[in-house]
Amino acid sequence: MSLGRLIGRVLQIVGLGAALWYLVDTALAHWDGLTQIAIQLRVVPLVVASVLTVLTYGFLVWVWARSLGWWGQRLSYGTALRMWFVTNLARFIPGTVWQFASLTTEALAHSVSAVAATAAMLFQQLVLLGTGIALTLALAPGLLGAQALPWPAGTMLTVVSLAVAGVIILLPVVTPALERWTGRVLRRDVSWPAPGRAEMALYVAGLVVPWLVYGVAFWLFGIGTLGQAAPPLGLAIAAFTASYVAGIIFIVAPGGLGIREAALVAALAPHVGSAAGLFLAIGSRLWLTALEIVTAVVVLAVHQQQRPAKPETPNDPTPH
Repeated sequence: MSLGRLIGRVLQIVGLGAALWYLVDTALAHWDGLTQIAIQLRVVPLVVASVLTVLTYGFLVWVWARSLGWWGQRLSYGTALRMWFVTNLARFIPGTVWQFASLTTEALAHSVSAVAATAAMLFQQLVLLGTGIALTLALAPGLLGAQALPWPAGTMLTVVSLAVAGVIILLPVVTPALERWTGRVLRRDVSWPAPGRAEMALYVAGLVVPWLVYGVAFWLFGIGTLGQAAPPLGLAIAAFTASYVAGIIFIVAPGGLGIREAALVAALAPHVGSAAGLFLAIGSRLWLTALEIVTAVVVLAVHQQQRPAKPETPNDPTPH
């Protein structure tokens, strides 16, 4: 086994271990509070929520793999899935360097530019952050209730559309600053892509969809665990998006741990109560972490089975 593959395998094990440790530690730390909630398990909503979440993972990987073409790189979807999940698991290790180290190792092992792979992932995260902020602002009335202006649904849609259009227009303007920032992160020169307006518009608009699907999945998780006590759809989407954005912004917390839960409780407590808000924050994190671990294990196992075997060297010496 080459050194690169050995390091990659170690990072896989460490990432899975860190995720599992967090899963168990969080459950034990909040066990007393969680056991006081009247849980009403409903299998169908939980299954549908899980399927939607996994499909969203797959969609994000597909978008990332396609965007590598802007840097002149190509990657099969199966390999991209493996790289994505290995890298995501590394984010549970304290220190953002591990996620980049994992992606670099995986990229080099598959003959892909590590700079391109990292830049494409950073670019996608930045666009996701922008669309997430836009959606949060549009859904703020539902999140803040009486404290916000009673915007109708049409106004919300207009705000989102204008914000997404703003992201598309401003991206070329801020590209030089993004290149300098990425260069400092990667400690090397990085050129950002310059796709056409139509292609960039489709890319940015496509990265609004994951937020909506994640929010629907979170809403279904609430129905599948709390029944009628779950937050309504609009509130679920707004609260989940806002908390996830908060976790991305505070990059010092690995995987947004603690930040996202605190933001979710703060958003939900005025509407569903502190106990239910805490349960949904901790419970959804445990559910998503477990789902990501299971999906990663399946992806890694399937990828390992599909990897072609190296041709064996004949034992008989070549005649001279």
